[in-house]
Amino acid sequence: MPNVFDYLEWRGDLTFEEAPVNEVDNLIFCLLSYVDLDGLIPTDPAKGRISLHRAAAEYFFAHGDTIPDRPLGLIVPADILTLFRRMAKCRRFRDLELTGYVNAISEEREMQFSALTVRLPGEQIFVAFRGTDDSIVGWREDFNLSHMEEVPSQRMAADYLNSLDLTPDTTLYVGGHSKGGNLAVWGAVHAEESVRARIVQVYSNDGPGFSEGTISSEAYQALSARIRVILPEDSLVGLLLEHDDRYTIVKSNRRGLYQHDGLSWEILGPCFIRADRLSSKGLRHDTVVRERIDAMTRDERKHFTRLMFSLLEATGAKTLTDLHRGGPKTLVTMIKAFRDLTDEEQETASYLWDKLFSARADERDRGPPDKPKNEPKPKKQTKGKVRISWFPLFLP
Repeated sequence: MPNVFDYLEWRGDLTFEEAPVNEVDNLIFCLLSYVDLDGLIPTDPAKGRISLHRAAAEYFFAHGDTIPDRPLGLIVPADILTLFRRMAKCRRFRDLELTGYVNAISEEREMQFSALTVRLPGEQIFVAFRGTDDSIVGWREDFNLSHMEEVPSQRMAADYLNSLDLTPDTTLYVGGHSKGGNLAVWGAVHAEESVRARIVQVYSNDGPGFSEGTISSEAYQALSARIRVILPEDSLVGLLLEHDDRYTIVKSNRRGLYQHDGLSWEILGPCFIRADRLSSKGLRHDTVVRERIDAMTRDERKHFTRLMFSLLEATGAKTLTDLHRGGPKTLVTMIKAFRDLTDEEQETASYLWDKLFSARADERDRGPPDKPKNEPKPKKQTKGKVRISWFPLFLP
């Protein structure tokens, strides 16, 4: 089925004066933010801008025309670089100006933040926030979303928007994919009023939600009519935490967790192809994951995060790619680190792991239901607990 690459062929000859910003452009800009543009894009808008086609030319000159298997890390699709290259060749995108590129990682602050400003014709600006990258610290910040009212990258998102040089004629679009969608909404809600007044639309592309306090806040409700949450049918990431249940459901040419990849979303003209409702898998994700996370107190989530990342950090890995390359040695190191925990920490970690990851915990705690007489013999079930891996809960 058609996707963003088909969109570039169908509508890539139309300028933004001829066809205004749409939801597909939003996704394209948000995916572009995953490209490592350090040294290519001015960090300070006052120090200049660079056209998209020139940025692409310099990027591929520096990195070569052959796209390696994992140029953006273990979990970010390599085809995003193909998207970058094709954007630079089509009339709609090639002359857009890029500026304000920020890519900040701090292990001390447990923060991963990246943003990019795209200048469109007619004083239009699109700010794209990157989702989780390959860094371990980025994943730790994602976990922190489950127990903190505010994480550092959220505050940086608001500060980034407040730092924009806006005029009374500026129209502002803000978006992000996965955690970037969360940052886009949080930053817009907490930006200064002068910035919020310029916002036309905020896009969260399969991004996780927020605390109940954020959703019910006056600032969020005031902006809610301009917030667009876009989810694929089998969404998992976009259904995490709280959301206001107003979202657009779109079709994908992939299944399950792989639908999180925005390159798989199906497109017709300037729009995503709509689905009537979440799939049965999406509804199950919404129910089971909420139950598992809600079953943990805020302190338990915090404690689990600390214990889990102490095991990951014991490997010395800085990225998921590092963990992958470590192979069996990485697992052995983590097992040893687990054994080095105190008995109390081991018991706590095991308890929380089971509480979070066992989709049948409630049923087990209640005991087996009474069987009606003459009930047909059930089909043989696979032994073992149903597990929900935590890492896919926070894909980038």
